[in-house]
Amino acid sequence: MNDVAREKAREASSYVDDGDLRASLKTILSTQASRYIHISAWALLLVTLVDFTTTVIWYALTLAAGIARTAIEKSMRDRQSKHVTTKNRRYAFVAMASCSFWAAAPVLSWTSGHAFGQAAAMFYIVTGYMLAFSQFRATPGNALIATSPYAAAFVFCLSTATSTGVFLPVLALIPILVATISYVLTFGYMTGQEVTRANHDRDVLIEELEHARIVAEKASEAKSMFLANMSHEIRTPMNGVLGMAELLAGTKLDSRQRVFADTIHKSGVALLTIINDILDFSKIEAGKLDLEKAPFDLRTSVEDVAALMSTRAQEKQIELIVRFQPDLPTTVVGDGGRLRQVITNLVANAVKFTHQGYVLIDVSGAYVDVDALIRISVTDTGVGIHQDKVGEIFNAFQQADSSTTRKFGGTGLGLTISRRLVEAMGGKIGVSSVGGEGSTFWLEVRLPVREDEEIVWQSTFDPGDRRMLIVDDVDVNRRILCEQFEAWGFRPDAASSGREALEMMQTAVAENDPYSFSVIDFFMPEMDGYELAKLIKSDAFLRDAPLMMMTSVDRAGDGQRFREIGVDGYLVKPMRSTLLYQTIIGMLRDPGGAMASPPIVDGAAVEKPAPSKVEPIKDAPKHVLAARSRILLAEDNEVNQLVVKHMLDPNAVELVVVSNGVEAVQAVEQDAEGFDIILMDVSMPEMDGYKATAALRALEERTGKQRTPIICLTAHVMTTDIERSREAGMDDYLSKPISKDKLDAVIARWGRLDPQSKALANA
Repeated sequence: MNDVAREKAREASSYVDDGDLRASLKTILSTQASRYIHISAWALLLVTLVDFTTTVIWYALTLAAGIARTAIEKSMRDRQSKHVTTKNRRYAFVAMASCSFWAAAPVLSWTSGHAFGQAAAMFYIVTGYMLAFSQFRATPGNALIATSPYAAAFVFCLSTATSTGVFLPVLALIPILVATISYVLTFGYMTGQEVTRANHDRDVLIEELEHARIVAEKASEAKSMFLANMSHEIRTPMNGVLGMAELLAGTKLDSRQRVFADTIHKSGVALLTIINDILDFSKIEAGKLDLEKAPFDLRTSVEDVAALMSTRAQEKQIELIVRFQPDLPTTVVGDGGRLRQVITNLVANAVKFTHQGYVLIDVSGAYVDVDALIRISVTDTGVGIHQDKVGEIFNAFQQADSSTTRKFGGTGLGLTISRRLVEAMGGKIGVSSVGGEGSTFWLEVRLPVREDEEIVWQSTFDPGDRRMLIVDDVDVNRRILCEQFEAWGFRPDAASSGREALEMMQTAVAENDPYSFSVIDFFMPEMDGYELAKLIKSDAFLRDAPLMMMTSVDRAGDGQRFREIGVDGYLVKPMRSTLLYQTIIGMLRDPGGAMASPPIVDGAAVEKPAPSKVEPIKDAPKHVLAARSRILLAEDNEVNQLVVKHMLDPNAVELVVVSNGVEAVQAVEQDAEGFDIILMDVSMPEMDGYKATAALRALEERTGKQRTPIICLTAHVMTTDIERSREAGMDDYLSKPISKDKLDAVIARWGRLDPQSKALANA
């Protein structure tokens, strides 16, 4: 459903209450409910004209007749087609039988001898006709049959009139009654015809809408299938491009050749991002996006995004800052992957459109009952968005600059997908911006807090209200670090320059309340962190307090240079809070040793000075095979065969390659040694991967062979494809384009490994 349709649906929903009220009144006044109201009203009038016993008998019989009529008509409708209405003659005779009891009231009134009995009889007859016509909307013939008891009652009254004074008024009533009945019948007939035509038009419209719905669903399904197939067809050659580029980068290349290989790989990754955006948008439009609910660490997710974007920020020499509200719960329940996707998109855009200054990721919120109301904002000092464009940027394929001369690329789907994802989580997303002054994108989601959350990484050390100094020329950095250190139990002060920091340190010593340690930013105007550290270490009264250096650009050799002047710790921004905490604690427990034995957390870089100029081996293997594994690759594309072949170490893996599912089954049947892993492509001629997997599982069951891990190796990346691979009997899923790290991880997870490597692979 598009946005226009959603708006119309919301407008229509605003009329539901009024429509229900009108429908309820119509039901009361013109259906079975009205019968029992009028029967009771007639009984109240009748009891004033005849004795009580006669009135009770008439009321009971007429009420029973009305209930019986309702039951009989319902039974007739249930047995017949829904298109059979009161035009059926049997309905007329059922109504006539019920009206016979009603028509007894005017007869009883006429013969009661009461002064107003004859007038009441005429009142009963007229109102009886009107009530019957209002309820029995049918052909004139059926209406006259149903109301014939009232006509008989009127004839009885006319024939028993004993005086001229009564007979003439009743006789004069005939043309008036006939005219009224004729008018009502004519109007009822015309109304009935209108209703019939309206019902027919409604049925036609319903059929057309149903047909349109089916066509739309088929079109959406066809679109999704087309996009999935397109993705598969693009990912297959991209597997060769990215795989070979990755392998090429691992060979001996000169600087010019390495630039070429890196450009190929980066361009391929950018194209893959566009394909993923289109697929996500297609799944959202088709209503097939499913959100998971599982515990995840919100702080870690945000810091992961910052770590991912830090390289791009360093290339542009801008600060990437993370602020996480200290008292906010970190372990929440939701779709962590999708939330990280949204944050990544917002941060990537901020870095993309910022040329100087900083990008701030601010996570704040509050407890609401047992949930946490999380607000994540991404603020940048970039180009900003003009007000006339702010309302459009969340629309599909829209960008703030859509001209042919625009500087920034992209499909314009990232923010649309982010908005749909946040709305699917029950949250909201927005932006505030001024052209040329930066932007702030924000999102708010409400997530349950995991009850068993506990923080263990900061529970073994008591800061003891130690006084510490933060030196940074960026006000945002100072405020965030002060807030964080204060939450950890330290007593922070802040200085905006090196000169101010020296004065504060000297004053603190003079007051006999020196700083226990200092955290210094490297890039500062006038006096940078390196010069400040040298001055501190040259002062006999200040040199003993540990120093930690922060830098937004990780340059080779900086760690060694800082070590030489006595700096105790060195971290690259954006810093993970756990790593920052552990580095500070390491400095306080072992002054001078934080760089020599840095804490290693999630691969974050705390540079350890190398004892020699020998460069470390790049991409060192994370596991060692206990024995040479045998792997069967079922893949029909020759380029993909080459990619997998060259990604695997021939000394550790014996690779057997087949081109389709039939050959894969034959290879397993004829091979006496057996395979440790089968890499199974899905789209292959003769027999696809699903059928081949089913055949192999049947073979294992029939022969009693040990189950062989089968890895789905495919360019299909829809959720249904993953589920289908599991249903077919596959054990794992590896999407194309394949990277060496992912392939190694799969082999480590399912191959023959020594116990230590197996534990590492599953960690």
